[in-house]
Amino acid sequence: MVNSLHQQGVKQLGHGLVAEAIAPDGLIEAFRLADAPSFNLAVQWHPEWQYADNPLSMAIFNAFAAASQAHYQHKHFA
Repeated sequence: MVNSLHQQGVKQLGHGLVAEAIAPDGLIEAFRLADAPSFNLAVQWHPEWQYADNPLSMAIFNAFAAASQAHYQHKHFA
């Protein structure tokens, strides 16, 4: 379940992209690059809508924060 209300979206993915979430009408709501060396996720949703009460939204934010911290650590302290 994705909290999105969009007038446009992704109909077909390019080479190397993998769908992660598909709406009942077939619209791709999230995708990732299959062979990415680090965190990547494209999501079409409204994170400002009650994100703190939504475990999936919080999981996305937490994964992004962890990946950002790991990137910073690697870049500045490796």
